[in-house]
Amino acid sequence: MVIRRGRSSSGLRSLSFSRKLSYFDGEFERLYQRRLLPASASEYCRLMEPLLRCCSPPSRRSGSRAQGRIALVAGVLFLLGCLLLHSRPGSRFLSYCGRALLIQLLPYWDWTLYSNTDCLIRNPYYFERGLESLQLTDCITVCQQYPKVEFLHKVDPKVVLQNYLRQNLPVIITDGAEEWVAQREFTVPFITRNCNKAAAKVIRAFYQRPYFLPPVVELAESNWLLMASQEENGAVEDTFVKVKDHDGDLLMWIAQLQGIFEVQLLPKDICASKCTLFTLKLSPGEIVAIPLQMWEVQYRPFSSIAIGLAATGNWLQDPR
Repeated sequence: MVIRRGRSSSGLRSLSFSRKLSYFDGEFERLYQRRLLPASASEYCRLMEPLLRCCSPPSRRSGSRAQGRIALVAGVLFLLGCLLLHSRPGSRFLSYCGRALLIQLLPYWDWTLYSNTDCLIRNPYYFERGLESLQLTDCITVCQQYPKVEFLHKVDPKVVLQNYLRQNLPVIITDGAEEWVAQREFTVPFITRNCNKAAAKVIRAFYQRPYFLPPVVELAESNWLLMASQEENGAVEDTFVKVKDHDGDLLMWIAQLQGIFEVQLLPKDICASKCTLFTLKLSPGEIVAIPLQMWEVQYRPFSSIAIGLAATGNWLQDPR
């Protein structure tokens, strides 16, 4: 049996898939009318094999190979990007490119509004400063029902937040710094170094976030290192140092590592005329948590050598 071919094989391959189907549909119709198609199924399949091979679409195997190549190239590019980020020259180069791109975008999109904003999405549970002001009744309640600062051990963070911090009541946690490496290894010669960013990161490796602080408390980036050593004549410093620069934070904690610090809590604002100050002596391993909305803090060494850490923070309101 002879089949007339109106197009060459190379010509058919250059056609689109729909055009190929149209062409072979016309050929089948012509053969059917001339009764040239074979009667047996096996002979029909043998005859159709070269035609189907000619007009078949690209195989899935070739598509999977192309996808594999794309994935390989993407993986190599990702690996190169990671290597650039981890290398100092590469990270500087990428930082330069990013800044240059942002400068070019300024005429079309003012991204500085987002850059200067503390939070891109407003948190409805955030405790905003100034929403709650002290009342005279608050001062009287604290002074009458809390005559001295309480000591707690193995306390639940929720208890600290609800029963003390939110009530403007200071509290001492006796095991607050118990597991810290700093309590064992901090000495005056050990920590006599420059107060730069790198040194601050090294110091943070010797202590952890106090366990009694609930997750809603966000600590500030900067910390205080409190240190005092004996003077030449053997006298201990007699004047208190007041903590002033805490950026309006609502909480401060002071951890005693070596020796003894004497900490005074001074009632402020309207409570100054109704409440007396608290005087605390912190022993090694103890941490005092102080709500700063009602209290001002000042401290002084009470032993020839005294070392402590301090930090501030804010907390969020619980969902109602």
